[in-house]
Amino acid sequence: MGEVAVCKTKRALQIKVPVANDLHRGSRHRYLPRDTFTPLPYRRVYGRQRGSEKGRKWLHGMAICAQQTRPHNQQELTTQRGHGSNVKTLLNIIIKDLQPLNAVKGSHLAQILQPSLNVPFWIRNELQNLYRDKRLEVQKAVNNVTNLTLSAELWNSSEEMFYLTVSCHLINENWELKSYVLDTAHLLTDHTAERAVEQLLRISNEWNVTEKTEFVVTNVNGIRKVHNNRCRWTYISCFAYTLDKVFKETIMSSDWEPLLRKCQQIVAFFHQNEKASQKLQEYRDSLHLERKELTQSSGLKWFPTLHMLKNILVLWPAIFKVFVDKRVEDLCLNENERKIVENIVAVLNILKDVTQEIGKEGFSPISNIIPLVQMLQERLRNLMMMENRIAKRLSEKCDYHIGSIKHNLWFRVCTALDPGYKARVLRDAGIEDVTAEIRRHIRGETHTYDTESEESVWQKYWKLTGISVNALKFWKTKEEFQKLATVARKYLTVVSTAIPMERVHQPHKSQIVNRRNCLEPENLNMILFLNSNQ
Repeated sequence: MGEVAVCKTKRALQIKVPVANDLHRGSRHRYLPRDTFTPLPYRRVYGRQRGSEKGRKWLHGMAICAQQTRPHNQQELTTQRGHGSNVKTLLNIIIKDLQPLNAVKGSHLAQILQPSLNVPFWIRNELQNLYRDKRLEVQKAVNNVTNLTLSAELWNSSEEMFYLTVSCHLINENWELKSYVLDTAHLLTDHTAERAVEQLLRISNEWNVTEKTEFVVTNVNGIRKVHNNRCRWTYISCFAYTLDKVFKETIMSSDWEPLLRKCQQIVAFFHQNEKASQKLQEYRDSLHLERKELTQSSGLKWFPTLHMLKNILVLWPAIFKVFVDKRVEDLCLNENERKIVENIVAVLNILKDVTQEIGKEGFSPISNIIPLVQMLQERLRNLMMMENRIAKRLSEKCDYHIGSIKHNLWFRVCTALDPGYKARVLRDAGIEDVTAEIRRHIRGETHTYDTESEESVWQKYWKLTGISVNALKFWKTKEEFQKLATVARKYLTVVSTAIPMERVHQPHKSQIVNRRNCLEPENLNMILFLNSNQ
């Protein structure tokens, strides 16, 4: 009788909801138990891995957590509600740490929760429930705005697994820039611009934001050439991606690439030789050098390359001593090579300073890009006067890719609507196109043609000086510029990068990038969605 009652209760609680990956595949549905999200009832604990400073054993840590909660929940585990409580606790950790659902299979964690409990099955069901609830919450936030910006990041977990993560950026009623991940599409091996546009349109239509979107920030090559006429979108290249592209083309078009390969081989030598690595640390300490570690840079991304080269230069006296002891001659850097490495570091330090001005985390509007490009070009010219050939070559590539950005109307209008940077546009005598564009938007938003009033507000705004407050805070508090604020809200939603800035400033692949590569394709969209929209 008890089993029959439990079965009836389960059927009564079942509801019909779509699976995340089924949103664009058809009308397939699953029956899922209804439950509600609860915060973590315990502090996350990680096991210390012997021999490392802060090693983490993820499953062991979860097992400790489960053991801590078991006495309190032992009686509940015999009921469906008890299962849900413990499963949600475990799922919370999986989402926050971006772990695959099959990580719990075969581990003693399932037996700690309850031997008879099908942990992966319950986790999968609860994951779908959480995804459904959070999706409704994000959809509500998206529905409350009239315009937003999309960003599309193309990334891959292997040579055959490509994904497109689409996010939206909006300014809410409190003048806060909010960003939400909408969907991650699995492109398989077809990662062409055409395929990216196809998935971008599908996602924007599913979220009902196609008509609200005017700008798309992306790292997809050639996307402008396959622009779809069904939507009037302006594609803007991710600024962080553009800088990587500029650096890569600078190195590829020169004779410095073999030198960078040699530096990568130096790092690999110590990573693969434990005795040499220990000797390096001993020499480092005896020579009183900075306690730096050699880090590898795979590929030609500028920030990991900067980190690798700086550490080699700092540790070179110790590296040289190890090479002498080991009689390693082919990896030694001569004086001319070290000079070239120093010049590369000097150039890349400028890129670091420029990107840090954009922001250290999250997303930022493009309103400061014109001033930052001007600063970048000016500092490169200073290095060129010091006969830095790398600076000269990089400056040429910058001129080709972003040199004309100050003439782009959209960038100029966005800069003009940031009170902290508008003076950069005022220096240009030809601002008639900017004023005309802003007036056009004012009339379109308010449906009025009070030219005299527009001119008065416009002149009052132009005369403001010495403003250091954040642009969003400025427009929130200045009621006398209400008409201008409607236009500013539209333009300041346009972000400068397709990825959060904290991932730009990482010397190697972040935990997010590494861990999302291990997620199961069928669960990846839901887990990334919940992780990013916490």
